[in-house]
Parts: sequence; structure tokens; C-alpha cells
Amino acid sequence: MRRKVVLLAVVTAVLAMGMGAAAGPVAAQENATDQEASDELNETVAETQDDYLQEIDSDTRITNWEYRPGMFTITLEADAETKVSMTEAGDFEQGTGSFNYDEVELDEGTNTITFAVTDREGAGVAIATRRSLQQGTGAFVSVGQVERNPFRHFGGESGLFSGVILTTALAGLSAAYVVRSEDSGVIEA
Repeated sequence: MRRKVVLLAVVTAVLAMGMGAAAGPVAAQENATDQEASDELNETVAETQDDYLQEIDSDTRITNWEYRPGMFTITLEADAETKVSMTEAGDFEQGTGSFNYDEVELDEGTNTITFAVTDREGAGVAIATRRSLQQGTGAFVSVGQVERNPFRHFGGESGLFSGVILTTALAGLSAAYVVRSEDSGVIEA
């Protein structure tokens, strides 16, 4: 009787280690895929049919931008010297908090500026000039919403389902062992 229990415990441990080893590379592969998708989003360089992406006002335009965690690098083109105001924008959590703000003097021509933001999903920067504010407009750049796999903590779908299957199989084996080991049902409770 004890040999069967020890044998069952050893088989269970071996199966559990095997499933963990099988789920490990899958989880690592899915995390790598999530990281690659995130890197593609973080290194956004947009191209349009015109020479600019977004007009801030009639004299100032966004021509290019890039996002790395916590930092936007934005290329602006100005027809004359002007001042732009930038503020952190995007997906804020409920409640109160703070945000980054900066004002930068642009020279005539192409200007590249960096702006620090809180690294979160939906990070963005809102940009305005005096002229755009008088018109009641502005522009923004944003990484948008990044969808993440809700099962990533379990090794993805395969890790979750293999865990459920393993648990069900072990419960079935345990029930079968108890039924076979008893002579006529449960004698002692």
C-alpha cells in the first residue's frame, strides 16, 4: 500500500516537472513574441504621402516620431521661430496624479526634441503652439493601446490548458487509486 502511494507521488512529481519544462520554453517563446511586438510599437516611424505626419498649426508640423519606454523623440518642422508646449497625454489611471510638461523654443527648420513620459500603455504627448491654441486645436503622438495576452502569467494558452489537463488527469488517477485500493467502497472515513 505504501509502495503504491510513494510510486504515485513520484509519478506525479515527474509529470509535474515534465509539464513545467514543457511550459517553460512555450512561455519564454510567447514572452519573446510579446516583446517583439512591443519593440515594433515602441520604434514607430510613420510615413505619409506628404512631408509631415500631423499639422500643429499652419507654420508647425510633426514630421517624425519615435517612442522608447519613457521617452518620445519627436521631429518638428517650423516655418518660423516659435514656442511649442508639450504635455504628457494618454491612458491615465482613475484618480489623481501628475504629468510632465515642457515648453521648447523651435528654430526655423527641422528640430528634434525629446520628451519624458510615464512608461505605460497608451503613452502619448500633446503638442500645441500659441496659434494652435487660439484656433482651439493641437496635435498629439501616441503609442496607442497595446493588447497583452491575459494568460501570459500562466505560460500562455498552452501553459494554462496543459495545467488544467494535468490537474484533471491527476485527480482522475487519484480517484481511480482510491476506488481500486478499497475492498468494497469506503470503509473508514
